Amino acid sequence: MIPIALLPTRWSPCRNLLFPPAREVTMASPFLLPRAAASRLATRWRGASALTRRLASTRTDGFHEALPRRDLLAPALVAAAYGFSWAMADEGKLRALAEEVEVNTDPNAWPTPKQIFHHLWPFFAGTFGMMFESAACKFAKTSDFQWMCKEAMQEDAKAVTALCLLTAPAEHSPAFVKALCDAGVLPRIKEIIAIYKTLPRDQHDDLLVNATVLTAKAAALPSARAESLDVAGFVWMLPADKAYLYCPYGLEGVAHTWSDDMKGLLLSGGVTRVAELMEGMPLRPKKAESTIANQELAKRLFGRFVERKDELLTVAAQLEAALAREVSAAGSAPQRQTVWQRTGVKRGESELEMSHRVRTEQLQEVRKSMQLLEQHSTMGLKSDLEKYSTYIHVASATIVGFIYGAARSYLRGYMQDVTPSVLRELAMHVGRRTALGAALLVGLFETAPRIKKEVLAQLGREPITDYSTPGALEQLVGIDMAYIATIAVLNFAFPYILVPVAFNPTQLFVPYDIELPSKGAQ
Repeated sequence: MIPIALLPTRWSPCRNLLFPPAREVTMASPFLLPRAAASRLATRWRGASALTRRLASTRTDGFHEALPRRDLLAPALVAAAYGFSWAMADEGKLRALAEEVEVNTDPNAWPTPKQIFHHLWPFFAGTFGMMFESAACKFAKTSDFQWMCKEAMQEDAKAVTALCLLTAPAEHSPAFVKALCDAGVLPRIKEIIAIYKTLPRDQHDDLLVNATVLTAKAAALPSARAESLDVAGFVWMLPADKAYLYCPYGLEGVAHTWSDDMKGLLLSGGVTRVAELMEGMPLRPKKAESTIANQELAKRLFGRFVERKDELLTVAAQLEAALAREVSAAGSAPQRQTVWQRTGVKRGESELEMSHRVRTEQLQEVRKSMQLLEQHSTMGLKSDLEKYSTYIHVASATIVGFIYGAARSYLRGYMQDVTPSVLRELAMHVGRRTALGAALLVGLFETAPRIKKEVLAQLGREPITDYSTPGALEQLVGIDMAYIATIAVLNFAFPYILVPVAFNPTQLFVPYDIELPSKGAQ
């Protein structure tokens, strides 16, 4: 009989024939059991020390050589951009650039390099101010900031440059908006919007868009809401024909002003305009030239309307009764023409005709608003994207990160003549690492406001809402440094994560940093 100890350790056809697997498990051999236990222990140890095994690996198939290198360049560029923006926020630098602005007035001529420079630098300066709030705080305390809010706003070319520079930081910083309001820029902004209202909508340009951004952000501040536009002014940004570039800021302005003026909301047709923007299949808006962000914002805003449906219907019923009496009292017969109208000297509407037309349109808008509120009475307060936005952003970044990391590592290995089997292994390995890093970075940025609030509470500080607060600049410098350090650490630990995070589709096309007020939150 063949001794068990002389049989081969691994399965072989001969051993399978003599001793099936079920019989071997039940054997109590003093030779095989210690060997199996040692094998299992070694396997577990090798799994736990994957990093050590890789460092000590003797693979020669090019896998380790094709792995992405640790990146220090991107954090260095971010730190350099921060230092550059901090230096440019010094006294006198931005004003000197704005005073030398040169605009191309000939549409048939190519712009000169100087004109191109003066067209681009306000955009980049505003973007850096949006990225690093400490630089925006430093700039807001200079005389250049006061000059841009007052003197520069009175000249056409300089006003374009000043608004382009001031809009980007204001879009994400309530403290910067408060500094603008304290500098007295809102009256001039309202004048610019009033001028554009006299022009056809196809002649509206970026200057009006920047002006609407500032008014919408000012309406979000309770202390500056009275200086901004009223609800009818924001409804004007939501025309019936199509969605323009300033449409999302009109929605944001309506969201912050309608609860204080429900009558103005109903008379101006705000409920109807918002309902038009949310029509269509999910992620496929029906309105011409509308976007996913407009549709999502409109759904969130209409959910706030439904939340206070009873109050809106009560006000609408009162308005309907009053307008119906006025329209019926005017009668359906045409108004008598004046002598100037009969002779053709005056061809427009008379004041009575215009008043009658306006009241009729308002009555129609009020009745349509009542129908829409009843039709969508079962609509929830928050949309799915609003309730699960953090998870959606993290999942989207994970998917994009995996695809980008796998594709880039595959291309890197292909350029190094790695075999196809190793290329597939490399792509899966790097793709998983990139997906994990992108998810961590987006998750940290999504929870950053909560983390910042808790850390400041432990330090005995409050979030900065006014740049004039003592120690505001130092606190914002610390926050910016923490952001840069987070990017540096995660970018060093995980490859290729900055591009998927920067171009995360759900954060690009869906509003993620706009808080709409609601009755429950109040």
